[in-house]
Amino acid sequence: MKFDKSVPERDRHRIIQALQEIKKYGSVQQRETARFIEDSAITIHLGLAANVGGSGSILIDGIVGANLAIWRGGVSVREAAGFIRLNIARETIDTGGQRGIEGTFVHEGKHARDFALMIASFSGGDERKYFNPTAFQREYSAHLTSAFYLKRRGGEYAEEGIGLGILSDNDGKLSVSREGIRARLENNYNLTPDAPGKRLSELSHPNFAPRGTRLWGLL
Repeated sequence: MKFDKSVPERDRHRIIQALQEIKKYGSVQQRETARFIEDSAITIHLGLAANVGGSGSILIDGIVGANLAIWRGGVSVREAAGFIRLNIARETIDTGGQRGIEGTFVHEGKHARDFALMIASFSGGDERKYFNPTAFQREYSAHLTSAFYLKRRGGEYAEEGIGLGILSDNDGKLSVSREGIRARLENNYNLTPDAPGKRLSELSHPNFAPRGTRLWGLL
């Protein structure tokens, strides 16, 4: 990963530490996502929540370059990460501390990897292998990943999950609340299985185009 100039040295160390914690306490998938962030050229950006869009978000840096790479073909997941920027909010670090950083990187790291998987799959040109989930599928998966991580961490992490409604505590027995996740997606994102939102390829302008299709009528 690479930090842009918005991330001061102290916060860089805290983000590195958070990724170490995810690799220590996370599931196999979560550890793989942390390593994906560490070992790729993904850019880390820090900004105010009002500009980032919440505690964190994902942005494509250079949609034209990403589409040209897809058109040329043979893009690996790790190479695709070079077109991705992971944004984390200043408020997440200041008020959420290490718990907030870990939670954001677990959740947004899943979204970042989804983008990289889509770019890599589109570059193969095989429609049967395209990875292009809907907004509901992406958010449900990312929230589920977050819930399992908060449950594994326990303590204040689990309390946050309960507060978000993605974990439930039944007489001291902690569990992931799939119903709570669905309710959160409907209430906060207006996403349901029947109203799944846009596909991943439709989130940038111009849209992502699979290899073999014409780019903007030029190639």
